[in-house]
Amino acid sequence: MTFDWSEVKHFSENEFRPKNFPGEIDMRLGFILKLDLFRSQVGSPMYVHDNGGYAVSGHSENSLHYEGLAADLHVAEAVGPRDIIEQALLAYKWTFLSIGIYPYWNRPGLHLDDRTAIGKEKVVWFRDDFGKYHYYSYNRFYQCLRDLILYIESNPKTK
Repeated sequence: MTFDWSEVKHFSENEFRPKNFPGEIDMRLGFILKLDLFRSQVGSPMYVHDNGGYAVSGHSENSLHYEGLAADLHVAEAVGPRDIIEQALLAYKWTFLSIGIYPYWNRPGLHLDDRTAIGKEKVVWFRDDFGKYHYYSYNRFYQCLRDLILYIESNPKTK
């Protein structure tokens, strides 16, 4: 079920549309409004990555992208992307969403999703440069961030 995108201040429907997908996308209004509020509070541009909004393929089998409840994006400054740690801190401070931290994407950024909309617990995680996921309960956000920083600083492949 679609909604009126004119209610959304900072994002457009096309930012969440998969490339070459002519069909209707089904992003959830509550999720989009949370992202929009996050964007308003941060005061910086945010860019949804290709195939990082609604998806019909290209994500894990049970991905919330297929449900219209997830976005892959990065938070920018006027002159370029923000540091990944700063992006994660902003997301934690200003959202009520689960946070995936991806420092090794071409444009380091975040996966944000609203799994609570389908009755699941919020979580936080990072993916290392070998593709391994490190999951934490949401209330252990700072432990996740600490472990990520230690990983980046101690992993010779990332230096």
